Amino acid sequence: MLKKRYHRMLKEFTGLLCVLTLVFTGSLVCAAPASSELEEKTSELQDDIDTMNDELDTLSTKLENTSSKIKKKAKEIEKAKLDLSAAKLNEESHYKAMKERIKFMYEGGSISLLQVLLTSESMADFLNNAEYVTLISDYDRNMLDEFQKVCKNVETKQEQLEKELEELSKLEKNLNKQQDELASRLTKTSGQLEDYTSQLEEAKAAEAAIEAARNADADTIVLLAAILECEAGISYEGMIAVGTVIMNRVGSAKFPNTIEGVIYQSGQFSPVRSGKLDEVLEKGPMDSAYKAAKAVLAGERNSKVKKCLFFWASYTGHKGIIVGDNVFW
Repeated sequence: MLKKRYHRMLKEFTGLLCVLTLVFTGSLVCAAPASSELEEKTSELQDDIDTMNDELDTLSTKLENTSSKIKKKAKEIEKAKLDLSAAKLNEESHYKAMKERIKFMYEGGSISLLQVLLTSESMADFLNNAEYVTLISDYDRNMLDEFQKVCKNVETKQEQLEKELEELSKLEKNLNKQQDELASRLTKTSGQLEDYTSQLEEAKAAEAAIEAARNADADTIVLLAAILECEAGISYEGMIAVGTVIMNRVGSAKFPNTIEGVIYQSGQFSPVRSGKLDEVLEKGPMDSAYKAAKAVLAGERNSKVKKCLFFWASYTGHKGIIVGDNVFW
């Protein structure tokens, strides 16, 4: 009977030991990425963001240049349209004047072309008059050809300008598309960087906590328990919250990297200044404070304040996350 009971107790103890082993080593088996890995990833993401920002600057410059060219090209097209209208108006005006001249010379008026030629006083006068008539005819024909040529050139130039404008508009559309896609990628990468930065801070805090717990001696545990009691009173949840802030500070580059350094940092914890901490250390912290200190060193954290670095007594009226008698942020 005693042998059976002994085996049962041994079995239960072995099972409990396995559970405890899994609890305390589980984080090692399914460990989050180390801070070195996260630092490498955040560095890569930052490089990607810098590259994309440079590309965005280049695209913006290209867009500005293209928009400027489009405006300039549009003005050139408007000028070409005005030039074409003027050329056509000159062509029509000259054509109308030529028709009136021909009508006067050949059909109407007091003197006909035949009369002009027949009333010549001599052959030389006749030839001069005939040459004059020919010159007028040639002038009209040449001017008409010239106006038509100008119209054709202006039309060709306008077509070329409109073609160039269309190509510039396509380029602008493509650049805008590239800019939108790049901005979307930048937003996504920035979000990833923010996420990895947050993970990195948590990893550093966790590693610092592990290191602090590894190096914690009896005096450190007593000191931590005493400050938890001073700042949180009898609230166990409050003690864990204060302990979370202390360990967050240990893992932050803005504060000392030891528990002792954080607690005794100048101007940070009022119980240190008031002497209350020394009083608790002299009489010894309460059991619940010891329990909370050991739990914090073992890795327990208050999820509500897992990213907080500061807290005030709730009666001060500060806004933030309330746990126990303190406000955290």
